[in-house]
Amino acid sequence: MKKVKPSLVVLMTFMVVASMDFHGSTAKEFMVGGPFGWGVPQNHKFYDKWSNHHIFKPHDMLIFNFTGEISNNDVAEVTREAYLKCDVENPISRQTTNLSRFKLTNTSTNNHYYICTIHQNCKLGQKLAIMVSFRR
Repeated sequence: MKKVKPSLVVLMTFMVVASMDFHGSTAKEFMVGGPFGWGVPQNHKFYDKWSNHHIFKPHDMLIFNFTGEISNNDVAEVTREAYLKCDVENPISRQTTNLSRFKLTNTSTNNHYYICTIHQNCKLGQKLAIMVSFRR
């Protein structure tokens, strides 16, 4: 049996590694709202503007840093309809601790919606809609 040249083995290994899809290594973490964090904004469009400056991909992580009184904050993932109406009744999931984390997963839709369910915070603009991009 003929010996394979070491350089050919290295080349083949490189080609295999280069062709692999590394989803986990490309995931990013986003601090929602940047330095402002997650709270009632002065401008109702604040979170829309924030999300428009980012490209979100599957497996990325959203981190919600509560601002103001932590007891007056939470974050719930909701349906589009609940987001539009600020309906707090049946969230998909809800977290009540600071630095809450939501991993963006592959779903049937590429849109994700988040609201605060406390007081009238959602109606005051504490809500976030993002679109996950599946393009590389």
